[in-house]
Amino acid sequence: MSALKELITMAGYQGEPVKLLFLFAKADYEQLDNGENKGHMMPVMCVDKSPTELTTFTELCNEADNINTDWEFIFVTSMLADVDKEALDNGLKRMASDIENGENTAMYVVLDRKENVIQMMRS
Repeated sequence: MSALKELITMAGYQGEPVKLLFLFAKADYEQLDNGENKGHMMPVMCVDKSPTELTTFTELCNEADNINTDWEFIFVTSMLADVDKEALDNGLKRMASDIENGENTAMYVVLDRKENVIQMMRS
């Protein structure tokens, strides 16, 4: 089963309907004198979707690429579907802040463009 399909399935098991929040990001890094890379994630764009709006990972990526192709990773979390627009917007803003600052990244599922699950580590 694909990672996205697994997330959709898990969303269906929740006691109340949920929305999936997706934040598309790119890595911004520099190579240090010792040859190591150091950097952080830069949010590019975000969207919320109900699980029923999603079909395939390829379709999600194509939809994103139609808006902006400059992304490498997708951060995913969920939120109750029955919230007002302000709460939803605040959730997306918090996500962007977390990712840009490297905080709380363990609470997100991270996928690359090939749908591989990525583990984020803070240095």
